[in-house]
Amino acid sequence: MRRYTVRINDTDHVLDVEELARDTFTVHLADGRLVDVMLTDHQDLAQAVIAPQLEIGRPRAATELGHPTAPERSAPVATRHPGPGRGGGRSVTSPMPGVILSIEAGVGASVQRGQTLLVLEAMKMKNEIKAERDGTIAAVLVEVGAQVKHGDVLVSYES
Repeated sequence: MRRYTVRINDTDHVLDVEELARDTFTVHLADGRLVDVMLTDHQDLAQAVIAPQLEIGRPRAATELGHPTAPERSAPVATRHPGPGRGGGRSVTSPMPGVILSIEAGVGASVQRGQTLLVLEAMKMKNEIKAERDGTIAAVLVEVGAQVKHGDVLVSYES
């Protein structure tokens, strides 16, 4: 998780940002609300001021934030991440290249956010890949011993 302090209209705001997948994040607001955020575009511009365009997803707190909700998306079928803005929280992607050591949750399993789905070895370190949301596993798109690249889809959820 990373902490950012941003200034909006002369007011500083502290944001804790948790990366769930390559283009999907949860932003922890100072007042305790959680907001799903999806990166829809990214450009590396030399000496540019950082100004990402973000699509605000559904708020996960009881209060309404006044932002539009993200459209529903179907689960990806390919094993490679389909590109920026297409995951929609329906899949878990590999955060780095590595080898699948074990699969802890199979097709049809009900999982809770934070539960280990599989273990990925990268640079001789074991990394637990955890569920970013509650749901039911629709597909496991890798097998033990498979080599994966950054952004490969590992697991998809039912709608």
